[in-house]
Amino acid sequence: MVSNSNTYEVAVVGGATAGLSAALTLGRTLRRTIVLDGGEPRNKPAAHAHNFFTRDNTPPSELLRIAREQLQPYDTVKLHQAIVTTAAKKDDGFELTTETGERFFTKKVILTTGVQDNLAPIPGLAGLWGDRVIHCPYCHGYEVRRLPVCVIANGEAAEHYAITLSNWHSDITFLTNGENRIGAEMLDKFKEKGYKVNTAPIASLERSGQGVAIKLENGESLETGAVYYRPEKVLFRNSLAEQLGCEISPDGVVTVNAVYETTVPGVFAAGDLTHPGLHQLYMAVAGGHLAGTNANRMLTMEAW
Repeated sequence: MVSNSNTYEVAVVGGATAGLSAALTLGRTLRRTIVLDGGEPRNKPAAHAHNFFTRDNTPPSELLRIAREQLQPYDTVKLHQAIVTTAAKKDDGFELTTETGERFFTKKVILTTGVQDNLAPIPGLAGLWGDRVIHCPYCHGYEVRRLPVCVIANGEAAEHYAITLSNWHSDITFLTNGENRIGAEMLDKFKEKGYKVNTAPIASLERSGQGVAIKLENGESLETGAVYYRPEKVLFRNSLAEQLGCEISPDGVVTVNAVYETTVPGVFAAGDLTHPGLHQLYMAVAGGHLAGTNANRMLTMEAW
């Protein structure tokens, strides 16, 4: 049996941007809510967050600290560090079990479990990820503007980066890390722009002052201000959604409607888990708020 103390109206699984946004909304609607979080947000390696209204250049960890602090007046909301491993539908709600065996019963669930970057096994890349190795120019391009940069990309990804980065950088070297799949027409454009292409496999990356030193397997070394790299695959943390029977796209995205409800009644999802590529703080905040709003609306209608 699940104790009354572990029974809630709403359980939010994931306590980063989307989850805490949902929790704030639920606290303000007087809903008995628990936020279950494992403490490993995707943007943890990033030194600063950008493009977030009124909080530009604030460290992600500080944003979460402020969010948790601002939940304290709402005594119906509880924050609990735990990793939820199983989720199951029950007759009148849902049961969640953590990796330590704790069980929680809830009427509604909001999944904000996010995504995980699947980094290439290039020595040194993981240690620089979110610092001098960046993936989003809208998030971090201003800080390295006009510096010479390298871009680890090939094919269509390289072509997309070439166009996007042209407003931030003029000195760009594309590292295809093996074969070159950039189209001939685009290569002509690269030449026109003065962009360089190096096809040698990458041996390692390491910090060099304020920049990055890159060693290639052919013995060549490069020094650059920063490296752009987008993982070829992002892993959606959708195992709980799968267990609950939610519809999931072939790419791993959890399907939600306009009010962020999944295909399973009573289960909502928000944040990176629900977008194939637009993984931004403002999207997570909006999705969390809407999921919380509509979980509350559903509970109100059921009680009415």
